[in-house]
Amino acid sequence: MPVIRRAFTLVELLVVIAIIALLAAILFPVFAQAKVAGKKTANISNVRQLSLGIHLYVTDAEGFPMMSSLSTASPRTRWPDYVYPYVKNERIFQGPLAPPAMFAQAFAHNASVRHGGYGYNYQYLGNSRVVAGDSRFPFTATDTQIETPTETIVISDTQGVRNDAGRISGHYTIDPPLTSARGSGRDTGFYGGAMDCGSGVPNTVGQHGCRSTPAEWHTGRVSIAFADGHAKSMPRARMDDKNGDGVRDNGWWNGSADPTLN
Repeated sequence: MPVIRRAFTLVELLVVIAIIALLAAILFPVFAQAKVAGKKTANISNVRQLSLGIHLYVTDAEGFPMMSSLSTASPRTRWPDYVYPYVKNERIFQGPLAPPAMFAQAFAHNASVRHGGYGYNYQYLGNSRVVAGDSRFPFTATDTQIETPTETIVISDTQGVRNDAGRISGHYTIDPPLTSARGSGRDTGFYGGAMDCGSGVPNTVGQHGCRSTPAEWHTGRVSIAFADGHAKSMPRARMDDKNGDGVRDNGWWNGSADPTLN
């Protein structure tokens, strides 16, 4: 007898394809959410390790690292270069939630690897700018000057300063919400100056003006590490309002946890 071979009918094939498409539609968003959640966890872990590295640096150097070396230095060093010997891991200086445009600064010890996505509270911890006739600069804080390390931001996600055309500067810094008594070394009071600044118009690329701004890369929250080594995430608006009265202040930034002090 001839062997009868039974094939799938067109209807059966269409049903199988529909089931696969339905499962894919259900599972792909779940996988995407799991991937983002993993990056968020890695991000918090990174900033915690970096904060601990900074703590070790402070113990050895008796002061916080400068934001960078002078612009005339070659190779140019920045705070990740000072902290790297204490963590020995280049990857943790690359924010997993940050876009590739943030990876703009090369390590001094390895120019083939770039860091970015994390900004340093340079105005209160270590500002290396030289300003003629202004004795406030350069400045580096000692550990005793940070009166409340558990409530003092050291590093966080950053989007830098963005002008209206999308040009980014300050890839490795964060500014407080208000100009500080310590100063930034720029007339603006923030990292940005001249062509760095945006117009400040809401809902545009340059909406934050001259500020090197903490970045809410994921679900409206910023990953933050504090001077005592602990890390957490919070909305940028909360970072900018220590006492929660709806008015921006530098309380999380100034080392004293005092919202009345700039």
